[in-house]
Amino acid sequence: MSPQAGFVLMEEIAPRLRSAIPQCVHKVGAEDDEELLQDGLAMAAHMLDGLEQRGKCVTPGNVAYYTLLHLKSGRRSYSTGHTDVMGSGTQIGHNSMVLSFEEEVGWDAETDEAVKLGDMLTCSRDDPSMAGARNIDSEEFISTHDCRYICIIHDLASGRTMLDTARACRMG
Repeated sequence: MSPQAGFVLMEEIAPRLRSAIPQCVHKVGAEDDEELLQDGLAMAAHMLDGLEQRGKCVTPGNVAYYTLLHLKSGRRSYSTGHTDVMGSGTQIGHNSMVLSFEEEVGWDAETDEAVKLGDMLTCSRDDPSMAGARNIDSEEFISTHDCRYICIIHDLASGRTMLDTARACRMG
């Protein structure tokens, strides 16, 4: 992009986007006006570069207008597809939605409590990866201590009392 196109981008297109985005662009998820402005500037820069390479001449207002249309339709500088479930275009089109695991999805008549989405997707037991990670972490932690400390930890984990541990270590 030429220096003149960069000047047009920052001096003429950026102020237009900055003033229009809060009023007309629907935010999805954690998006905010500053993030959308940065996305819009990236898209406008890409448009300006392409137009400049093809030798086309357009007004800054046209570039800002079409950038706003892209932002309103859910396009972002990093993705324009509707195949991404988390993508803003997919969510604006109501083809997907992001829900909290704390979202209530039903009512359990037995317990007389609300059923949350996270409760339906989780299991009360550890999955193999969680158990493996816990073992790796504990082995690394235990290896940094002396044998008495290791004995105390193992006995606590197995349900023995501290009196039994002290007798086993010949301390009591």
